[in-house]
Amino acid sequence: MDADSTLTEVGARLREFRKNAGFSLRDLAAKAEMSASFLSLVERGESSLSLTSLFAIARALEIDPAELIEGGSAPMQPRAEYGLSRNADRGDHPTVVGQREYYAFTAEISEARADPIFVRVHPTTVATPTLGHDGEEVAIVLSGTLTFQIRDDFVDVSAGDAIHFSSRTPHTITNRTEHVAEAIWLSVGSTAALHRASS
Repeated sequence: MDADSTLTEVGARLREFRKNAGFSLRDLAAKAEMSASFLSLVERGESSLSLTSLFAIARALEIDPAELIEGGSAPMQPRAEYGLSRNADRGDHPTVVGQREYYAFTAEISEARADPIFVRVHPTTVATPTLGHDGEEVAIVLSGTLTFQIRDDFVDVSAGDAIHFSSRTPHTITNRTEHVAEAIWLSVGSTAALHRASS
């Protein structure tokens, strides 16, 4: 599946979730703390979602982020004391949105609060706007280098480095190198994570 068709599918899913929740574009934009024009572009498949905007929209809709990018919840293990994601289990077919490939991996752990995701970020041609939302985030870069803009600071985070910050601080990421970067991302305290844990 090419990136354009993936953008179109993600946009269609977003529109469906928004309408099912009874939100206008402006309602959802206000709740997710982003512009209605940006949401409109995403729904039409003309713009991609950053991790920040993905989690903000999922939080506003009270859904798991995987439902937007994969068309349904990621496969879950029964409630257990731990969850395990093997490299071989990720598959060869990520959800591609813009310059990012998302691989959701979550487990139904009692009282889980974290939403983990494996992400590959290709060299970025256009940075997404900085956004803030509830919760906190941890990113552990496995390979390459990602540049985090956190408010007015630009921080390069390379393989083996990690960054932890409040999601309320406006932020975005870019890959300003010529190589793909890989990271594990944890979003903690988002409405989506709490909603899943309480279900």
